[in-house]
Amino acid sequence: MRSRGLRVTSFQIRTAQLGLRQDPSPYLHSSPGADMAKSKNHTTHNQSRKWHRNGIKKPRSQRYESLKGVDPKFLRNMRFAKKHNKKGLKKMQANNAKAMSARAEAIKALVKTKTVRANIPKGSSRKLSRLAYIAHPKLGKHARARIAKGLRLSRPKAKAQTQAKDAAAAQVPKGTQVPKGTQAAKGTQAAKGAQAPAKAQA
Repeated sequence: MRSRGLRVTSFQIRTAQLGLRQDPSPYLHSSPGADMAKSKNHTTHNQSRKWHRNGIKKPRSQRYESLKGVDPKFLRNMRFAKKHNKKGLKKMQANNAKAMSARAEAIKALVKTKTVRANIPKGSSRKLSRLAYIAHPKLGKHARARIAKGLRLSRPKAKAQTQAKDAAAAQVPKGTQVPKGTQAAKGTQAAKGAQAPAKAQA
């Protein structure tokens, strides 16, 4: 049996075959797998899968955006598209381009309608220009609507005033004449009062 100290390593055999200078301290390799670990650390093979080396964590590649939260159906279609000569992906891209162009055209049309404005008519004075603006068939539509709304809101107040006047006319002294409508109303009330005690007696 060979002693542990005189053991020939694979590194020594390799250097001897290549005719290179041997390691000056062959007895420093205490563990049998030290050469293997060293060779693994220096290799360039399969480095993308090794996210850490000797306890040091390497940052992951930021080449692609995260697909978290993306529609799973879309991702599945993308996978199939990649597999089948990218036909599906091309179709999808064409459809997306069509949709985007249609959307852009619609936005352009909306913007055009907004930008085209009729010239505000101007009079000799501020009051006349305001009247001309209200009289305009397109521009004055909103102004006319506001005026009509204001008139509608002011009407109930006028009605309340007329009702108050009617109530004041009803409370007139005995010497003055009372309108016929109020007399008829009083007569009907008196008749109702007479009928009520008769019902109570029965």
